[in-house]
Amino acid sequence: MSLPESVDILVVGSGPAGLSLALSLHKQGCTNFILVDSLVEGENSSRAVAIHAATLEAFEKLDVIEPILKAARQIDATIFRAGGYTIESATYSTLAKYSKYPFMVAIPQHVTEKILGDAVRDRGIPVFRPYKVVDVKPNAGNPKLTDVIFEDGHVLRARCVIGADGSHSLIRNRARIGWADPDGEPNDEKTNLLTQMVIADVTLENPPPWPTNTVSLTLSADTAWLFIALPACPYPNLPPEEPVYRVGCGVPSSLGVPPSSPDIEYMQKLMDAWGPNHALPHGAPRVTIKKMPWSSRFRTRSSIADTFYANLPTGEAPTGELVRGGGPIVLIGDAAHIHPPMGGQGMNLGIRDAVKLGSVLTEYLRAATSQSPAVDAEEPLRVWATERHGRAKTVIRLVKGLQARLLVSTRTRWLLGIIPFNPAWLRNTFLKFMTTFEWFRARAAWNVSGLGNP
Repeated sequence: MSLPESVDILVVGSGPAGLSLALSLHKQGCTNFILVDSLVEGENSSRAVAIHAATLEAFEKLDVIEPILKAARQIDATIFRAGGYTIESATYSTLAKYSKYPFMVAIPQHVTEKILGDAVRDRGIPVFRPYKVVDVKPNAGNPKLTDVIFEDGHVLRARCVIGADGSHSLIRNRARIGWADPDGEPNDEKTNLLTQMVIADVTLENPPPWPTNTVSLTLSADTAWLFIALPACPYPNLPPEEPVYRVGCGVPSSLGVPPSSPDIEYMQKLMDAWGPNHALPHGAPRVTIKKMPWSSRFRTRSSIADTFYANLPTGEAPTGELVRGGGPIVLIGDAAHIHPPMGGQGMNLGIRDAVKLGSVLTEYLRAATSQSPAVDAEEPLRVWATERHGRAKTVIRLVKGLQARLLVSTRTRWLLGIIPFNPAWLRNTFLKFMTTFEWFRARAAWNVSGLGNP
């Protein structure tokens, strides 16, 4: 399948955000658009695992909610373990008064992408792989159109280019859109203990006797250990009756840089230090990893694009400021915002960005092709970008707040030099008391559900 010469909308990147945008555009009746991706299908990594209530509602609008729920495991609570305490910090059933999906679900990202990809294929939406974009430039004849240059030399003309190409977005870079922490914080262990992380999907010998309908976090001074039971059969090469678990944690810089694909021995050492073998009672059978069909490492930070919409630069003014006389560039997903994984927010926010963008792009195209000079065709894009930028900053600060409250020192400190106190003990004691109140657990569930920040 060869790339066309021109389209109204080119979506660069076919991860969850790009695929969701394609389905949203199709739902709006838009037809003159395509997706391109530099990866062969199936090569995408599988980091995200949580889908929250607001995103499930978005999937309902795209008519993919049934296969998502069928392939997922329902999660009813978040539990953390620290200092001998087991504390239910969020109870998702309390969301029933706000949503028909009063829960979150666990589903590996590669399964979510397959479901979205199947829906895209069933609707006849073209996805071109592997086609790598290497540059974007204003069209010489009409700078309001964008020439998209591919690695093989092909040039495609697009009215609007969507950057859904990840945190290292070429589209964002070529549009010269800034990228930084919204609070100006450095990316180091003083502000983010989860600067470098490893995650894996594993089968276990002697799995811990923890509920399979919960997210479990084991907290320590240095990191947090994630443990989630995945839905049945996420990997066809494993026996269907063998449970698979998502595990992961931050790796302190004192241990060096983790391997790109950690092996069983490496993950086992971390599990012994910070995972179930650290949290279970003395004498409990040792939890050991049997098989590991997938593992990865990645670095985390909080960054947000200066804007999610801009016109492509056509030059510079004498003052050095960019002249943005080109066609519209729009950013979604990780190309627009990233942050550490606490609370499972990143993929969810990117999907909701995309679903809301579908109707906005349709309105833009209608105005842009109306031939009316009095119509500001790009105004809907500006409004959307302003709203989504605010929502992304809200999520980033939510994640930072969660980390600050949960990842605290276990070492005794001194107030005024004379009064000893232990921050972790204070946190545990406070939360043990506060989580006895349903309203407190309900507020925690509401904050991560996305229902108040859709």
